[in-house]
Amino acid sequence: MRANLLWLFLLFPFLVLAQKNKTELVNLSLDDVSLEVIFDTLSSQTDYFFSYNSELFPKGSRYSITAEDEPLDQFLSRLLVGTQLKYSFYKDQIILNYQPPEDQVIRKKNFFSITGKVKDEKGNPIGGVNVFLNGTNIGAFSDIDGNYNLESIPPGFYDIVFSHVGYENGIYQLTEYQGGTRIQNHSLAPDIGELEEVEVVSKRVTNRQNIWLSYYQTFKEEVLGSSANAQLCVIENPEVIKFFFDENDGQLTAYANEAIVIRNDALGYRIDYYLESFKKESDDLRFRGKMRFRNQEAISGKERREWRRNRKDSYYGSFNHFKKSLLNEELRKEGFRIYATKNLNDFDKKEALQLTEKDILVYKGDEYELNFSRNLVIEYRKEKESLDFLKESEFTYTLYSDQINEDGILIQDPGNQISVIRLLRSPVRIDLTGQIVDKFALTTYGYWSWERVGDLVPINYDPKWDNL
Repeated sequence: MRANLLWLFLLFPFLVLAQKNKTELVNLSLDDVSLEVIFDTLSSQTDYFFSYNSELFPKGSRYSITAEDEPLDQFLSRLLVGTQLKYSFYKDQIILNYQPPEDQVIRKKNFFSITGKVKDEKGNPIGGVNVFLNGTNIGAFSDIDGNYNLESIPPGFYDIVFSHVGYENGIYQLTEYQGGTRIQNHSLAPDIGELEEVEVVSKRVTNRQNIWLSYYQTFKEEVLGSSANAQLCVIENPEVIKFFFDENDGQLTAYANEAIVIRNDALGYRIDYYLESFKKESDDLRFRGKMRFRNQEAISGKERREWRRNRKDSYYGSFNHFKKSLLNEELRKEGFRIYATKNLNDFDKKEALQLTEKDILVYKGDEYELNFSRNLVIEYRKEKESLDFLKESEFTYTLYSDQINEDGILIQDPGNQISVIRLLRSPVRIDLTGQIVDKFALTTYGYWSWERVGDLVPINYDPKWDNL
C-alpha cells in the first residue's frame, strides 16, 4: 500500500474532476510487469502521480502492454479492463478505487477469458503447467513457450491455480463480471523445501506396507466418501500420498507432492486433486485441496447418458444447488425448506421456525451477505436420504434418536435429505454467482457433510448445459 495515499480519502470525500488536460499522450512498451510498475512509468512520463491501495489489485497479476501516442485516459481505460478498478482525476493526481459490478444480473455476454505466460524465477518459460480455476472444469496446460489460455469463463469469483511438479503452487483470487480478456503472467518458485520435508516424515510409514495400506484406506474413505458414487471412484496414483502418524496425539496427517488423480466412473470425471492438508484425530477430520475436473471419454452413448443422469442426481439437493436457489429466491420452487433452531437434538421441522430467503440473505450491490444466529436446517424435499447415510452418519443419532432400536437400526423409512449450516463468523460474503468469498467462515453437517469428493460436480456445472 502506498504510504502517501490514504489521507486523500479522508480529506477529500467528494472528489471532482480536474481541469488539467487528460489527453496527454502515452508512449511505452512494457512486458511482464506489475500494475505498480506501469503506474510509476506513467508518472515519469506525465504530470500526474497515482493514489491507490495496492491491496485492491488482482494478486499475482503481471501485464504486457504497449502504447504509442495514446491519450492517457484512453490508455487507463484499456489497462484497467477486468481489474474492477476505476480511475478519477483530481488536480495532479489520478485516484484509483474499486468499482463494484453495476448490474446484479449475470449475462452470457459477460463471459471472459484469461491468457498469459508462465515462467520460472530466471524468466524461462515453463511448459506443462496445469492452469485451472479451482473446483471447475475450466483449465489448460501451458505450451512449450509457457503460454496458456482459458476461455468461456462465466462471470464470478474464482481461485486460479498454477501447478507443476517441483514448483510451489501459485494461487490467487480473482473476480470478474464485466467480460473481456484478462492477462495474467506468473512466475513459479521451486518447491525444494516442502518436497524434502514430505520425504523425511513419510519414511516412518512407507517402510511398513501394511500400515501404509491401513492409512491409505482411511484417507480414501474420508476424502472420497462412502456413497454409491464414491464406491466407483479410483485413485490412479496412490503412491504419491505419504502419511505421518503422531502416536502422542493420535493424529494422522497426509501429504502429496503432486496431484492425486481421481477417476470417478460414476460421474465421468477425472479429477486432479491438489491436497493442501489432511488431518484426522479421533472424530475430528479436516482436509482441503484444489480440484480441476476433466471429462472422461465415454465408450458408448449409454455410458454418456448414465453419466449425465448421475451428475444431475449429484447436483440437485447439493450445497451448490442450494446457494444458487437461495440467490435466485427459488428455494421453495427447487424443493428446499429452511428452518432456524437453537438445538439440533430437539429439532422438529413441524415446530421449528421456517424462514425465507430474505430472513438470511442481504444483497449488497457487488455481493451478498449470509447472516443468521442459530443453526440453519435445510430440508430438500425432492430426494430421500440414502440408506448408507442413515447407517453410517452420526448425524442420524442427532435427528432420529427416538427412531433407533437397541441394535442401532433406524426403524422408520428414509425421510427427506437434511443438512445444517452453522456460521463460524457472521456475516459471510457470497459473490453474485453463489461462491463463498469467506472460505472458512461456515461449516456444514448432515447430508452435505456426508457427501464428499466422490459426489461433487464442478462449481460451474449447469444441468441444462452439460458439455459431456
